[in-house]
Parts: sequence; structure tokens; C-alpha cells
Amino acid sequence: MLEDSSPLLADETQRQGFLGDLEVKRVAKRSPECTNVYNNCVCNFYKLKDHCSSPVHEAWMRGNCEATCGFCADPEDHICDNIYPDQMCDLFANRGLHQKPQLQYFMACKCPKACGICDVGRPSAALPIPDDTFDQEECLRLHNEKRSHHGAAELTWCPKCADFAQQMVQTLQDSNSPLIHSSSESRRWQVGGRMVPHGENLMYYFPKVDCRISVESWYKEKDLYKPRQPLILNIESAGHFTQMVWKDTTSVGCAKTEKYLACIYEPAGNWKSVFLFERNVQM
Repeated sequence: MLEDSSPLLADETQRQGFLGDLEVKRVAKRSPECTNVYNNCVCNFYKLKDHCSSPVHEAWMRGNCEATCGFCADPEDHICDNIYPDQMCDLFANRGLHQKPQLQYFMACKCPKACGICDVGRPSAALPIPDDTFDQEECLRLHNEKRSHHGAAELTWCPKCADFAQQMVQTLQDSNSPLIHSSSESRRWQVGGRMVPHGENLMYYFPKVDCRISVESWYKEKDLYKPRQPLILNIESAGHFTQMVWKDTTSVGCAKTEKYLACIYEPAGNWKSVFLFERNVQM
């Protein structure tokens, strides 16, 4: 069915879904002259696994997934979007589900845009591919711009927070790890003679991340925040947003690698207290 150079799936659940999708042939992706031989979900999965640029698999991808890889036609004609709602897909991607082997095929099929699979040839207008520089002032400005809509004072830059964030993202980048938060204990250190807990927001974005992409993605959770629902649900669904606008937080430090970005907040927000949430998160 597949040539020897095609990727293989180790997980049986993914494999069965994959084999079922192979039955769909000649899926038009952009134009009649530019098509995928195999189902879009299959090609999206292969692209997520970096097979479009793999020396081993590139020839096979050119013959079977040329539209997804951007080997033909104009990127302007590229038809690719999330099947699930954008907010849900962004939340899944922000939590690194597309990096977990057992969920990669699902994410490639249902949330290709959130995984970066839809980026072909050149960046989209909505989420531009950032450069490799990190603009500290821009990151701080973006945070304070969002906070201004919620009655929260401007943050200042926290160098120690930025140093911690740099260690965090470098560890994630080196290990190509899913988004796993650092322990709350490791984010406690002395500030002004007392131990202060610090909050943490993480972001993964392919092919490259920057602060604008991260802040905009976190801020989208605003629509998921419902003051009257249980706190644990708000923290789970909108915790990045609530930490960004938490009034008692006074400073932030961020750092990035190519695909990972972390922001550390001083002091931490998202305390499990109805009173503190009502006082700190203004809608």
C-alpha cells in the first residue's frame, strides 16, 4: 500500500484511523492541478512529523502530499483550516497535545491550523511567522495592553523571572517535550525578604513562536471565562488569560526558543479563592 519510505504509525488506534483514511484518494487541496493523493488527515499528520522536509520522505511526500507540503501552486490558494472550533484547537495546541504521540493524528486531522500545518510558503496574515529575536519591550507592552482592558495596572519587567523562563524553554526545546509546567515549588523564591510564588504561562507554536502569538492565544481564553462557574473550570479553561490580567501580579519576565515561549509572573495569580478571583479578574 505504502512505499518503504513512508512513515509508520506505532499506536494501533492511530494506525487504524490512518488506514481508513488512505481509502480516500485524490483529495483536491488547492486547485485541480495541485492535489493530495492521500486524505488530508494523512498528509497533515506526515507534515506534523516534519516529513515534507525529511531527506528520507520528501520524495514520497512530493508524490502523495504535494498540496499539504506546498510543493505546487500558490500558497494563496491553500485551503486548510481547523475542523474543530479555533478556540478549542488553540487550547489543545497550547497544551501541547499535538506533541503527544497518541494524539498527533487526531490533532493533525481536526486542528491543522492550530498545529501550524496550514502554514505553506509564507506566513498567514493572522499569525505571521516571527523572526528569531525576542523583543522584551514588545512583550511587556502586549501584556499591559491586554491588562488595560481589565482595570489592571501595568506590569514591570522581572529579570529573575526572565532567567527562569529561559531555563524552562531551553529544557523543553532540548528535549522536544510537550508543554509540561515547572513545579510550583521551583517557582518560589525570595523577593523583598519573603518567599513569593510565581505564575507560569507556556506556549508552543510551529514553526516559530513569539510573544504576540502567545499573548493573543492566551487572551482568546477570555471568552471561556465565566465568573459564576466553579473556579477549577475557569483555571483549566482560561487560566492563561486570568494570570495575564490578575490585578495583584506586578511584574513579568519572558523568554523563548524557536518553538517554545514561557512567561513567569510575580506574584502568582489564579489562587483558588472566589474572593480573590472576584477582586483580581475584572471583566
